[in-house]
This record gives sequence, C-alpha cells and structure tokens, in this order.
Amino acid sequence: MTPRLSRTVACVAIAFGLLAATQQGSSNDYNQKFEQWLKTPDAPAKVKPQIVKRTFVWRDAAPSITVRDNVKFRDPAVAPWRFSIEASVDEALAQSIERHFGVPLDAIQFGFTSEAEKLRCQRLEKTKLAHHGMRLTESKDGSSGVLEADYQWLIDGCLKKVEPIAASILRETDRVLKESDAPRIANDRDKVAAIFRFIQSIPYETVIDLADGKDRCGMRTPLITLLKGGDCDSKSVLMAALVRSKKLADVVIVTLSMRDGSGHAILGVNVTPHSTDRTISHNGKRFVLAEATTSDERKDGNIADLGEVGPDWQDFQSRPYVVIPVP
Repeated sequence: MTPRLSRTVACVAIAFGLLAATQQGSSNDYNQKFEQWLKTPDAPAKVKPQIVKRTFVWRDAAPSITVRDNVKFRDPAVAPWRFSIEASVDEALAQSIERHFGVPLDAIQFGFTSEAEKLRCQRLEKTKLAHHGMRLTESKDGSSGVLEADYQWLIDGCLKKVEPIAASILRETDRVLKESDAPRIANDRDKVAAIFRFIQSIPYETVIDLADGKDRCGMRTPLITLLKGGDCDSKSVLMAALVRSKKLADVVIVTLSMRDGSGHAILGVNVTPHSTDRTISHNGKRFVLAEATTSDERKDGNIADLGEVGPDWQDFQSRPYVVIPVP
C-alpha cells in the first residue's frame, strides 16, 4: 500500500463584515481553534532520556552477483556479506518529536474580514506550520491548499541523533570490505549502498494516523521509523538523514502520483552511477535512485540494489514527478 504524501485542505474565506455578524457560527469556531493552535509550543517537549539498544543485522548479495549484457546473475554458492551493528536510540525523545510533528486540520483554517487580516493569518499559519514539520501551499485562487510534510525539517531534527548510527554502518562497511575475498577501501558508493541495505533491513509498515487527531500526511519521523519501521517516504527520509549526517552525497526525494491515484516516494543519491542504474538529473547533477521500500524478508541480501526500481516505477519519467532537494 502506498502512502498519502499530501492532503488538500479547504480554505475558509469569510466576506468582509460577515464574521462580526455571525460570532456564534462555524467561522468563529475555526478562529478559536486557530488561535489555540498558535499558542501551542514551537518545539518538542523536553523529556527524560529513555535509551533503547537495538541490534541490526543485514546482508548484501553483491559478491555473488555478476552482470552480463546488463542482466544480473547470482551465484548461490557465494555467500553474501553479513553486516551487524549495535545502535542506541532515545525512545522518549523520538516519541516527543513524533507527537510534536503534524497538525490538526481544523486548526489551520480561519475566517477573515479583510484582505489584511487574511494575509496576517496566513503569515502566522506558515510560521506555525514550519515549527511542526508541515507546510501548506495555496492554490492560485486561494480556495484550497496542499498540506505536505516538510522533509527538510524531519531530516534536520534528527541529524545529530542518527550520525552515530551512520558512523557504525560505515565502520562495519570498512570491516566487511577489508575481510572480503578481494579486499579494498570503501568508496562513497559502497558507503551509501551499505546505508541503503541497512534501510532495507528496517521493516516496511503502513503508517496509520495516531489517536491525537493530527494529520502527518501518512509519515513517521525518522527516529520512530528506525524503531518501528515505516513506508516509502518515511524510510526515504531516514536514509536521507543517515547519508547527510556523514556528508556522503547530495540527496533528493522524488515523489509522484501512481496510476491508482496514491502517492509514492523514492530517494535519489548523487553517487557514481553504474551502467544499469536508473537515474534522474536535477540542477546539473545525476542522482542514482534508491527504492527504500524494498525489504529483505529472506535475510539473504537478494533484493533491489541502488539504481533498481520497482515495477510501478519503470515508466515514471513519462509521468509528472516532483524532485525535492535536501541540502
């Protein structure tokens, strides 16, 4: 099942003078909720640390795969590389960020009695949404807006927390390659590929709305995804955070609407491409695609690699898609 990447929200427009005459009406209810929301904290609540330790184990079938005429073949007699790391995550902090993320839909709608009041409320709304990892893009006629998760906010909020995990993955990558049958030093693509395999070891899980009534556009924050699993955009954002925490490569998140009307997200990483890779170009750079929703259920590493995309993505460049850079 693919996630909801955005939500269309109706904008409340009250003709000049009407609001004052209908103080008990629904428009006043909207404004009360809007004002209450503006007073909520701008940052996640400070909580007492609650550290949980996890062991992550994954495999990479790279040493058993050869490519002939752009077709991959796997030798089952060759054992895949095995990776294992220990990671510590502050679960209390992760939950605090998750609770802070998102917005109640009825809180971001407001009534106004003048154009000046409308612009003032829109400025307040934009600022407040930014504090909660969300953004709203209005339609040209102002009748509706598209509510989306702010990927940059999600990534920036966890960079320092995931950096030790990324460092552990890179140390493990160095060990595996040095102990391989053809020892070598890991290059940037090797490092990104190891993070990609790590992401694939995290379970895919459809994200459901929490009981707090907030809309999060079907996403989880990166630390919660690390602990509980997630869907395509949640796992893509976590991978982007891990890659960016070590400044390994530039990344973009690519979104598009699928043929059934649902949404999908995939990561693009600016590493050296192979001849068989699926890539996109953006701002003069070439990005290798990474399908984060693939999962290694058999735990043998025989899954999609960097540059490979699922069946639903094979013709994606013939359809409209959006590229979102993550500095």
